[in-house]
Amino acid sequence: RGSFPRAMADLREGLLAPRGASEGDDDDSAVLDDPNGDDATGATPWTAAATATISLTMTAVGSVVLSLPATFAECGWLAGTCVLALVALLVDASLLFVVYAARSARARSYEEAARALLGPTGGACVEVALIALVYGSLVSLQIIVADQVQPVVREVLASHGSRDGSHEVSGWYAVVGERWFITCVSLAFVYPMTLARSLTALASATTAAFFVLLFVAGALVSELAKKDWIPAPDVVAIETSRGATPCALALPVVAMAYACHFNVVAVDRELPATRRGKACAANVIHASVLSGAFPFYVLFAVVGYLQFGRDVSGDVLTEWSGGNENGVMTAAQLAVAGVNALKYPLMGFSLKRAVNEKLARLWRLTRFADHADRDDDSYDDEAFLEGNARSQPIRTDDRSAPFWAEATAGLLLHVSVAACALSAGSLQLAVDIVGSCCGVPVMFVVPGLMFLAAFERGDASGAWVGSRDDESSVYDHAGSDDDGHHAGADRECFAREYFGEGLEWAARWERDARGRLVARPRPVMAALAWTLVAVGSVVAATGLAGIAYELASGTAPAK
Repeated sequence: RGSFPRAMADLREGLLAPRGASEGDDDDSAVLDDPNGDDATGATPWTAAATATISLTMTAVGSVVLSLPATFAECGWLAGTCVLALVALLVDASLLFVVYAARSARARSYEEAARALLGPTGGACVEVALIALVYGSLVSLQIIVADQVQPVVREVLASHGSRDGSHEVSGWYAVVGERWFITCVSLAFVYPMTLARSLTALASATTAAFFVLLFVAGALVSELAKKDWIPAPDVVAIETSRGATPCALALPVVAMAYACHFNVVAVDRELPATRRGKACAANVIHASVLSGAFPFYVLFAVVGYLQFGRDVSGDVLTEWSGGNENGVMTAAQLAVAGVNALKYPLMGFSLKRAVNEKLARLWRLTRFADHADRDDDSYDDEAFLEGNARSQPIRTDDRSAPFWAEATAGLLLHVSVAACALSAGSLQLAVDIVGSCCGVPVMFVVPGLMFLAAFERGDASGAWVGSRDDESSVYDHAGSDDDGHHAGADRECFAREYFGEGLEWAARWERDARGRLVARPRPVMAALAWTLVAVGSVVAATGLAGIAYELASGTAPAK
């Protein structure tokens, strides 16, 4: 009879080894025990982790930053900071749950993990919510680019007209100041970047956006320093005079400040496929949320609120329009527009992936229909449709639509985003509705449910312990035969992929009725998961109630 420590050692060995692996399997041991922690491309864990941290930070730092000073005006600087800190801690936990639950389900995206863990219906609901959330985020980015650029362009055109003795702008160059022209230029700038195949390919643009964002923060601080750090007279630590409705509307806005869940699985998958590489995931999340997004949000919100008080605009940068002689805040406006343009492809990466997956399915079905018309009996249609490498290997090029089809679909998608941005009636109202209905559930409710479902499934990584040939492997087995062994070298197949450890760190171990060692969520982790579900439900309901009240009373926010 084996002892419990021996069982735990067997568990660790079985979970970190591929199904059917033997002690002499040099290929897989090389992947796991690489002393340098390098992946096949030569990327080291620290460089990959740095790139992943910047990508996730820039995804988390969204357009909501411009409205955070107004949010602090609704609840006070101390209350606002406390709420931001609490939300940051909850988001940090929810991101960990998403990453490790996705690993346990061998999922390659958030929506794929939701389908595996929550079933087809739950997965479909999550996919719709993600699409609405990302699409709405892209629309808001285009609106913000136009909002920041248009006043600067018109000011330049007006100064040009004043040299001729007239303040009116006429002629063909007046078109440059039109909102539709600015949006079209923005679309032409970001569209080529949206064709990137991976987040790593966007590293340069993401890094540039990160440093531009630092410049914006410095510009805000410099403006406050000009006032000798004296705050506005109506600044309070805790605001109680405006009632509960503004605070209710502020909750989804604050919660949406850290929305990056739609990219976190992709970020994790691009870490080196080694033990050391995948172990960086938790540190990447902590650094992005707690050390990156949270301090920047507090700085931006507090500085804006201290300068302009309770009547601060929903877009704090407009407060300096025409009033900064040295042009620092004008440069900051253009910088914010540049940040949003540079992070546009990053925000839309998950939506592009979803569109390409749908397009690939349609493409494969079309090719299968064409093949059926030719009556070629030598073709294995089931292998083609399912991508079963055991019956007939499918190359990557055969599993996806051609580039021209993906590029065309992406162009149509982003043209529709630009059209929505031009026709949007109320940005603030749209952000409130999307945040309450889609953003908050995706960020809090779904991660908690996915964490709990990963243990209930019984076949996820770490969900139960058996022999090395059980289903507890954290490898992708597209290239294995029925017994889980490598396919022969004479057959084309997909290499097995190391997903990383699953939810073992959050598990406690006990024997079930059949004597198997099974994993249950630790009580504190189960309580945290239910807390995420409860907080998300309350915040979403509160936000919707606040929106309904404002619509009924005729005080809905204007554009």
